[in-house]
Amino acid sequence: MDKAIIVADDSMIIRNIIEKALRDEYVVLKASNGKEAIKHITDKKYDIIGMLLDLNMPESDGFMVLNYFKNNNLLKKYPIVIISGDDTKETIEKAFTYNIVDMLNKPFSSDNIKNMVNKMIHFKD
Repeated sequence: MDKAIIVADDSMIIRNIIEKALRDEYVVLKASNGKEAIKHITDKKYDIIGMLLDLNMPESDGFMVLNYFKNNNLLKKYPIVIISGDDTKETIEKAFTYNIVDMLNKPFSSDNIKNMVNKMIHFKD
């Protein structure tokens, strides 16, 4: 089964940048909101190794996804890196109350993304 990473961000540009950075090594499953991200988890079509998650999305935001993962004991199984333009102290502190790998502030480079995915993969170990 192919290894996959979920990219949940309401920006198509961000999703495409991340896909371009990772597509040589992973299947990139894109979601424009939290509900789509959770659907990728429940579909079980791929070996999902983690998620890059934006916090500010319409319909269902990143904190809704984090709550779903926490309530279903999925945070250890599917490590999460937060990708966000919101780097306020309150948001960062709230995000780290969940067992996330790290936060990556926008804008970021392909190397930043690859480094975070490496960190995500080793987070389970």
